[in-house]
Order: sequence, then C-alpha cells, then structure tokens
Amino acid sequence: MTATRTGAIERARDDLASGRTWKARDRLRGAIGQRQDDEIVDLLAQVYFEMQDLPAAGALWFVTGRDDERARAAVAAWEERYGDPNERWHTIPGPIRRNRDTPGMRALRPESTSSDQSISQQELAGSWIDGLLVLLIVVGFGALVTIGAWTVLHWIFR
Repeated sequence: MTATRTGAIERARDDLASGRTWKARDRLRGAIGQRQDDEIVDLLAQVYFEMQDLPAAGALWFVTGRDDERARAAVAAWEERYGDPNERWHTIPGPIRRNRDTPGMRALRPESTSSDQSISQQELAGSWIDGLLVLLIVVGFGALVTIGAWTVLHWIFR
C-alpha cells in the first residue's frame, strides 16, 4: 500500500468515526481517481450505504462482488433504479469502468461500449463549441472596451 492511499483510507475512516460521512465520501472519491482496489471501493460503498444512497453503494459492491445482506439489498436498489444495463454501466465511476475487469463488468460492458465512444465524441464537440463561444465573448468584450475607450478619449481631447 502506498502512503497516499493508506493516508486517504485512514483519514476517511477517521471521518466516518467522527460522523463526517460526506467528508469520507469526498476523500474516497478522490482516491478512486488514482487507485481502484477493493479496499477503497468497498469502503466508499460502505460510506454510501451509511448515507442511505443504496444505488450508489450497490454499483460499487456489484464491482467488488461482495455478497452479504447489505450488499444484496444495495445491488437490488441499484438494479431497480437503473433497469437498463447501459444506465447501470454509467453509474459506475469512470476510473473503475476503465480499470476493472470482473465477470459482472464484462456482462455490462458490451452493450455500452459504442455509446461510450459516441458520448466521448459528443463531449469533445461540446467542449470545442464551448471554447469557441468563450473566445467570441472575450473578443467581443475586448472590442467594446476598446471602442468605448476610444470614444471617451476622443470626447475629452477634441
């Protein structure tokens, strides 16, 4: 275990013991961006369970394959809320989708692989359009400021 991962897990456990489940959730979500091992995923699922977000806990326990009463209830809530396998696939955090390969994940993956690519292309197109819009706004604002300054200076020094 790396020091960073151990630190995040220990701090999250301290947050849980202190009743700060929201803070534990945020720490673990950040840690999942770097590592997706069962310890972090399971602890985050427990945090979601304590926050009474059963579908979120169920998505993570589905990934780990945990099979106890709490996990079964959470997975059932996840499946009920997201009936379509494609929807369920997208409720699993991105770093886990990209880096985990379990039988359950393989069962969900084939139906959503093409939609993952189209979503990426849509996001890319949207990002490009957003950038162009920001550029146009900045250039327009700059032009207005320049014209305004020129007009005021022309009035003063005329």
